[in-house]
Amino acid sequence: MAFLEVKDLYKNFGETAVLKGVSFAMERGEVVSVIGSSGNGKTTLLRCLNLLETADSGSISVDGETVFPLSKTKDKSDSAQQRLTFGMVFQNFNLFPQYTALQNVTLAMDVQAKKTLTSKNPFSPERRRALKELREKNEAEARQLLARVGLENKVDNYPCELSGGQQQRVAIARALALSPDILCFDEPTSALDPELTGEVLKVIKQLRNEGRTMIIVTHELEFARNVSDKIIFMADGVIEETGTPQELFDSPKSEKTRAFFEKLSEKVTEDDN
Repeated sequence: MAFLEVKDLYKNFGETAVLKGVSFAMERGEVVSVIGSSGNGKTTLLRCLNLLETADSGSISVDGETVFPLSKTKDKSDSAQQRLTFGMVFQNFNLFPQYTALQNVTLAMDVQAKKTLTSKNPFSPERRRALKELREKNEAEARQLLARVGLENKVDNYPCELSGGQQQRVAIARALALSPDILCFDEPTSALDPELTGEVLKVIKQLRNEGRTMIIVTHELEFARNVSDKIIFMADGVIEETGTPQELFDSPKSEKTRAFFEKLSEKVTEDDN
């Protein structure tokens, strides 16, 4: 049984069909990159996996447990818990501007900590003491995560004081903070200047070397070739072709896949001229 199994996902927005029966599987520790032209359902797929959007039909299971659809007997807390299966790094960082880098990373951790503390009296000294200890533990872990992404000297800086690349690295640390089973990236470098792209891609490569299970929607094709175990090419709301980087980049079988690469090659030639 595959670690992640996605079967027959459909998603419409009004009368517009965005996902038209998407199915794929991946193993624990694999890195899968999703490529394709804009408007073909890549981001919607990630958002459905993270339950940020609700698919109209289909199923998602992780390690044998159904994440979607939710059982009718499960409540909102179960839904929130299942969202923790996936960690999401957004295209535009989505950091809270009023919080420091450290606070952005610890915020979700502190919310989870509160949920683990049960007490008849939420204001009891024992609960306050336990919460204080958990917050101290979370802060120490958040500092370690920021150090892992090269930001140990930026913990007290606000997003407006950080470069785009630094903000995205904070976002990666935040996604890692809740120890998700699968880490998802939605065009993690598209909002960055070219000189800042490398520092983010370096962090993603480090995570790959650690054995993280990752799904990466990206337009950085050379990066996708180098970091991925599998490439998914999406077109018109479906998975048009799947294969290893060598299979997809060097010997694509689908006419749409070949046309996609040929168009990109023509654009590169035009830019060089």
